[in-house]
Amino acid sequence: MTLHYKSIILLLSITSCNLATQSYVQPTSNINITNSLTNDEAVSNMITPYKKGMSKAMNEVIGFCPAFLEKEKPSSILGSFMAEATLQAAASTGEKVDFCLLNYGGIRSTLDSGNITIGEVFEIMPFENEITILTLSKAQMDTLYTVIAKKGGEPFANRNWQEKTANHKANSASFRLVTNDYMANGGDNYTILTHAKERIDTGIKIRDGLITYIKAHNPLPLIYKPSRN
Repeated sequence: MTLHYKSIILLLSITSCNLATQSYVQPTSNINITNSLTNDEAVSNMITPYKKGMSKAMNEVIGFCPAFLEKEKPSSILGSFMAEATLQAAASTGEKVDFCLLNYGGIRSTLDSGNITIGEVFEIMPFENEITILTLSKAQMDTLYTVIAKKGGEPFANRNWQEKTANHKANSASFRLVTNDYMANGGDNYTILTHAKERIDTGIKIRDGLITYIKAHNPLPLIYKPSRN
């Protein structure tokens, strides 16, 4: 480094140290939104193609629901369907899975009877949550059931239930739980899940799992195994 550059750096350092930090109040004014406001034509022209494309995508019909579904506790057909769809999406990765647990609060809408559109799936699951597979010990599963019971139930689906219940008394038994990354990170007071023996982030969005399931099960089946909650 030449003396010339050293001098510049020294000057900048001294100058920056002497800068006064003052706050200035920038005058602003409120803009009332009324019917008299007109659209900006340039902005509207820019947005219109994207709006039309989004509307077309959201209105795509991917299946049929025979009845109106809403979330309930301790369990509901809507919650069971979502859990089963998530469980199957996780199983499609080739990983061994036993149960799926989702959070009641994560279901954000109902599902109307009739055609199911992509937009309706976004309404049910507007978040970008992804599917996570956790390996839990027997003790951790016992704690998990206690948490679920205190919450009054959660969306739940299971696989190989008889086999797992037969081994449930063995302290060495491991359980592969499918859930969302929000819960796996301890969200909704599921701190127990952060202590899993193993964690696999599949990168599959819950929403995509729902869409795949609906397309493969048309009309949507409304008979699911009773939840263990």
